[in-house]
This record gives sequence, structure tokens and C-alpha cells, in this order.
Amino acid sequence: MANERLILAIGQLERALTRLETAQAQLSEAATAPSDAGNSDIAERHARLKSAAAEALAGMDAILAGKR
Repeated sequence: MANERLILAIGQLERALTRLETAQAQLSEAATAPSDAGNSDIAERHARLKSAAAEALAGMDAILAGKR
């Protein structure tokens, strides 16, 4: 059961990293063509990504602490 939780946590981390990599690539593309509309979209996506990463890390902390 503990191994299953660890595997799930690793999966969450991998998905969060994929989202981070995708966002970084999009930011790089957006940096070459800045616009006001693009900047607000980037800020919104950054906030969502930051929240998702924090949630994934909190879940892994809970699993590793044996709270789930």
C-alpha cells in the first residue's frame, strides 16, 4: 500500500514537471512577441501552475509523512 502511494506521488510529480516544462516553453515563445493580452494570460497560467505544483508537493509530503 505504501509503495502504491509513492508511485502515485511520483506520477503527480512527473505531471507537475511536465506542466512546468510546457509553461517554460510557452514563456520563452511569448518573450519573443510580448503583448498586453499575452502578459495577462501568462500571469494567469503561472498562478494556476504554481498552485498545481504546490498541491502536488503537499500531496507527496503527506504521503511520505504517512498521512494518506
